[in-house]
Amino acid sequence: MDTYVNLKSTASFELREALLVYSCDRTPGATQGTAFVTKHPVNQSAAGAPSLGPGSPLGESDIVTLIEQLRGSLPSEFLPENVLMRTQETIVWWTPATMRPMFYATDKGDELPRLSGKHFPQPALVLRARAGSLDIRALAENKRPTPNTPMYVAPYWNVSDNGSVCLGSTKNPREASVKSLSRWEASFFESEFTHANAHSGLTNHPGGFMGLWLSLIGKKKFPVEHLRDAKETLAKFLKV
Repeated sequence: MDTYVNLKSTASFELREALLVYSCDRTPGATQGTAFVTKHPVNQSAAGAPSLGPGSPLGESDIVTLIEQLRGSLPSEFLPENVLMRTQETIVWWTPATMRPMFYATDKGDELPRLSGKHFPQPALVLRARAGSLDIRALAENKRPTPNTPMYVAPYWNVSDNGSVCLGSTKNPREASVKSLSRWEASFFESEFTHANAHSGLTNHPGGFMGLWLSLIGKKKFPVEHLRDAKETLAKFLKV
C-alpha cells in the first residue's frame, strides 16, 4: 500500500532521523512502563540507500522539540482573567453580561427591521475559538465559570444545538490567540444574523426567539430565566 503525505509547503524535506519503539506486554502488577523509544540518525550511502546509525534514548527535550516541529510552538502570552483555557489550537474565554448592537438580515422576517441595529442586553457568555471555527454558550450567572458551571444555549441565530456558529462569510480572525479575542466577539455580533440554525428552541421565552428579543428593546438586563439548559457543564463543553 502506498502512502502519500501532503506537506503544503515549498520547503525541501529530507530524511534525517528515525524513532524505534520497543515494547513488551505489561506484567500484572508492574508499575514501570512497558515501552521505550530510541532515536537514530539516518545515514545516506553513496548509492542513496538510507541506513540507521547508533541509537540513543529519546529524552523529554527531544519530545518537546519534535512536537514544536510538528505543530509549531505556542507563543508566550499573558493570560488575562477572562481566559478559561489555552491549547495549541484552541482558546476559551468568557465575557460578562453587557450591552451590544445586533444586526439582522432584514429580508428574513417582518419584525427584523425593528431589531436590527439596536443595542440589546446580552447574557454572560463562554466562547471557544479555533482557526476557522467559533462555539458559544450562555451563562446564567454573571461571573467567571468553573468546570462544574452549567452551560445554556446561546439565544442567537446562526448558532447550532451544540454551540457551533455558522460563520458563513463572516470576517473572523485567522488565529485563535489572546490578542484576537475582541475581534472574535466583534465578528460574531457585528455580522448579520441570517437564520435559525438550531433544531431545538433557542429560548424558554413564551414568545419564542422573536418574542424574547422584541421584549428586550430598550431594556438593560438580559432575563436569564429564559435561557434554555444545554444539559452540559463547562467541563463537558471543553471536551467536545
